[in-house]
Amino acid sequence: MTVFPLKFDGSDSLQDMTSAELERVIYYTQVAYSLQISGAGNGHVNVGGGDTAIGSASDTSSTQQTNITNRIVNNGIIEGYPGFPGIGSETDATYSYTQDRAVPSAVSSANFNVNGMLFYDSANDEIEPFSTEAQLADVITDQAITNMRTGDEVGSYRVSTSAPTNGGAGTWTDKGTFFSDTTFSAGTTTYKLWVKTALDSVPGSDVFPVGLDSDGGGTAVGNIHQRAITNTSRLVQNVLLPALTRKMSSGLYYSVATSISGINRGTFTDTKQTGTSNSNQFVNPQYRSISTPTGTASTVTTYYLNMLA
Repeated sequence: MTVFPLKFDGSDSLQDMTSAELERVIYYTQVAYSLQISGAGNGHVNVGGGDTAIGSASDTSSTQQTNITNRIVNNGIIEGYPGFPGIGSETDATYSYTQDRAVPSAVSSANFNVNGMLFYDSANDEIEPFSTEAQLADVITDQAITNMRTGDEVGSYRVSTSAPTNGGAGTWTDKGTFFSDTTFSAGTTTYKLWVKTALDSVPGSDVFPVGLDSDGGGTAVGNIHQRAITNTSRLVQNVLLPALTRKMSSGLYYSVATSISGINRGTFTDTKQTGTSNSNQFVNPQYRSISTPTGTASTVTTYYLNMLA
């Protein structure tokens, strides 16, 4: 049975919160997760490192090749230019990607009691603290994951050459180079990893769930107090954030692959020039035949950052 946190109704009476009234609590939980992964905490994606391998990508490019013969060899014959060798290929860099998939310990009973929320247990006609992460999932953490995947995207990654605009106006934080596509002479394209850490406009409104212990102020009746709901609050940091992090495998895993699996969170490509320009050069005592990559770069491999199902 789904249970909703209780709130004061404005006259010191208690009432169930609605899904709409939980919107801001959910948002701040996402913000807390975004700052966690942006700070290289549990759930973060990285280039290299010793965490769980989630894929790799190679940057290749065409290379200039040269055939050489000496002008005069031992048989006394004056040699001509050798044949053109054709362009070559090389791997300039291989990027290995990892994700920190470690999770914290389960939310303790003590945290549920002194930092958590209350609900009305209709079966027993009593008010009780939330006591399981499954109860939180029903009303908060599952919706936070849905928002990350297909909604405002706060708390999730994208790969792009510039700051994304997905999920509504907000802040995308640059986490550095994810892949650099180099070529012989057609330039370099740099793809960055971005994490969305906030929306420009905070959704919902300040509706505060109640709990059993004070967190520094608010209306109180007996031992029941309103909880602060910002991303730094005790409720979020000690209860909702660890509960959300422990559900990472339910939609917050990432992979890098050459096909889409789950939700595509950005495409990046390895390209190289395939055109050839041939030229001769005499540098005494050598005849040189040179093949040089030319033209625009064409795609060798397309890679995807996937948000797995």
